[in-house]
Amino acid sequence: MGKTVRDILVYALESLERQPFKKFRNKLNDWEIKEGFSTIPKGKLQDTDPEDMADLILRYYTDSYGMQVTLAVLEAIDEKTEAQKLRENYKKVNDCIRQNTSQGADKGEPSGCEQQAPALRGGEHFLDRHHVPLIQRMFLVAPILDDLYQNKMLSGEAYDRLRRMSPAQEQMRELLRYAEAGGDEVKDQLLKSLREHNAPLIRSLEGK
Repeated sequence: MGKTVRDILVYALESLERQPFKKFRNKLNDWEIKEGFSTIPKGKLQDTDPEDMADLILRYYTDSYGMQVTLAVLEAIDEKTEAQKLRENYKKVNDCIRQNTSQGADKGEPSGCEQQAPALRGGEHFLDRHHVPLIQRMFLVAPILDDLYQNKMLSGEAYDRLRRMSPAQEQMRELLRYAEAGGDEVKDQLLKSLREHNAPLIRSLEGK
């Protein structure tokens, strides 16, 4: 099994000495977060270890934006060497994900990368099999809506309507209804976006 985004994030944070790790935690608490995301509460950051810190970053900021924030904070506290290592490891993880999800990949030859669970198992789509937890455990839907709209899986009207809905659980409930009506093509694109923006949840549901 290859490494995940969480693995490389934990490794980078574990590589920091005690004082730099404290600086990272303090700087992360003060970091200006872009619209659509919420700052991790200071109380949750206190007394965290690298694994707890990685989980908070991925939970609040998702894989892609969480990595951007982590790299920026590492640079800000002058941990440029660790930032560069993390950047290189993140590229390797993304290369593995693209390789495993490529429709032209040779499935008979191991890639050394983490394999993704198939969308379909026993004739039932992943989204249908995990319908309830996908709704109950969803906290950030905006990046997923952006992906679906960009890939022409959502009309402008549906995109605007879903963006206005709240909370995230209600957005996800309606999005799953839309995917059900759109068929497997829309479901597959939605699952792909979930893997990118909410990988910890998907890995949990896959039992990884």
